[in-house]
Amino acid sequence: MNNAPARLHDTVIECLRQVPWKDACHLDTLAWMVVGLFISGTIHISCWICYVRSRARQVQSVERRMRRWLGNRHIDVNGLFGALVQALLADSDPRRLWLVLDTMVLWNRFCVIQVALVFRDRALPLAWRVLAKPSASVRFEEYRPILAQVAGWLSGREVVLLADRGFCHLQLVRWLKRQPNWHGRIRLKGNVKIDRWTGKLYQTMRCQVRAGEVAFWHRVYLWRVHEEAHVAVGWERGAKEPWMIWCDDRADGEILADYGQRFTIEEGFLDAKSNGFGWEDSKLRDTSALQRLCFVMAVATWVLICQGCEVVDAGLRRRVDPHWRRGLSYARIGWRWVHYALSRGEALIEHLFLPATEDPAPVPTAKDRSRWMDPLPEWFHFCIPNSYKELI
Repeated sequence: MNNAPARLHDTVIECLRQVPWKDACHLDTLAWMVVGLFISGTIHISCWICYVRSRARQVQSVERRMRRWLGNRHIDVNGLFGALVQALLADSDPRRLWLVLDTMVLWNRFCVIQVALVFRDRALPLAWRVLAKPSASVRFEEYRPILAQVAGWLSGREVVLLADRGFCHLQLVRWLKRQPNWHGRIRLKGNVKIDRWTGKLYQTMRCQVRAGEVAFWHRVYLWRVHEEAHVAVGWERGAKEPWMIWCDDRADGEILADYGQRFTIEEGFLDAKSNGFGWEDSKLRDTSALQRLCFVMAVATWVLICQGCEVVDAGLRRRVDPHWRRGLSYARIGWRWVHYALSRGEALIEHLFLPATEDPAPVPTAKDRSRWMDPLPEWFHFCIPNSYKELI
């Protein structure tokens, strides 16, 4: 294990050589931070420094080196990560990509906006922005920059964006319609008026869907703006209110299932916080430093996911996962394999790669995180009131 940190450092360096680094020292420091995060299992910089191999005689020098990296405004973490994402997705599945847009709040002081890629029941971070505000409510102008970044990285690919009702903004709807090959699934707020155009005026529609029913409204209008939209409505038995999902293409039974994939980002946030890196234990309270810390965790997450996929695809999952069927996330499998490989001399990944195949070992969920991920149950039936038939 004495050479384990150096071996893991070399592995991370090889995985990140796909990115054009201007300064090799920046790459070296990042690799040591990822190594410290993997081995220590904590976000504290002071716990990383004991695993770093350097010529420094004092640990304070190593800690200052990492803190300077996190505060260095000349390191373009968005550009670097964008180059890594483009290299990883170059050989990935050419079909639709599913993205999730969401926010979370840290210490009631910072709001983190994140765009993530849905992959095998998890959401991989793609872009993020840290704002100094205590609320999770954001304006379109605050998250538009990261959407524009991702749109540039994924140019030419078909993308579906999933967003909760906190992003129910007319500006977002119009932005999505302007993007070639982009589609949207946005949950609407309960007070949003859904109208139909009679030829002379707008007529507000009433939701007559009851528990256990779904309905699809086509060629309707929101916010009294004359732009056609489609809405899928579903009310699960036991839920307090129905789901109303806006989509830019024709609404059908798949829309609710599509939107169900949004909950994968909740698991991703959990991995970054209490179930993984312990983000809320960080002592950093600067937006710039937190922005770069997100980059460190994003790189670590992608490395773990790719390592976990390679372990499962090679049939080695049972060496680190005690469940008969896969009971751990790919990130957790990858993390356990890192410790397993370092202690037993097993192989680690040589480069980052996302398999284009379907999940060979889907995890059985005891609790259905997504109410609409599976095909519609038998007790569902389509509710099409007479007054809405002409809209179908």
